[in-house]
Amino acid sequence: MQQDRKPDHRDVTLQSIGDYGRQLKRALKGLELEEARWMPTPVSNHILWILWHMGRMEDMWGWYLRGGGDSAWIEGGWAERLGIDPDRNGSGDTIEQVRDFPDVSVEEVIDYWEAARELLTPSIEAVTVDQLSDKRPEVWTHAPDRAPTLLWVLGRIPVENSQHTGQIAYIRGLYAAKFE
Repeated sequence: MQQDRKPDHRDVTLQSIGDYGRQLKRALKGLELEEARWMPTPVSNHILWILWHMGRMEDMWGWYLRGGGDSAWIEGGWAERLGIDPDRNGSGDTIEQVRDFPDVSVEEVIDYWEAARELLTPSIEAVTVDQLSDKRPEVWTHAPDRAPTLLWVLGRIPVENSQHTGQIAYIRGLYAAKFE
């Protein structure tokens, strides 16, 4: 929380992303590449793909909150560095795209998630009460008539990525259980 203001709506989102961020780091501790790419079933996502998608969601929603501008994914060079189509964010990916995830390290994907997080936090901090009902159709060009409100986005970020954090922890538990 910024020291020059009273707690408000932003702090709920910041607290939430901080909480699942710490849980995510615990869930990723000691993660090896073989485990990160393991799929519990032939049609399941693997941890590395989920982690990348989490970074993409934080990056995309921060970009949306800002009304455009720089992103870690494009301007920060992460799409090129990871070798993934710049237009992809994971939503709508096929199981083949999950299976064919590029040969990158766990550390690289964690670094991308952290780069996205660095842009997300100030984006959340910048949303005022007067902006909560605002929409950004000018940057939501694929469906400007369905551009979400900033309030919806502030709620969406922790809901979606908390679920993904739980999925990662669950997959790690399944992986560990297969060797017991």
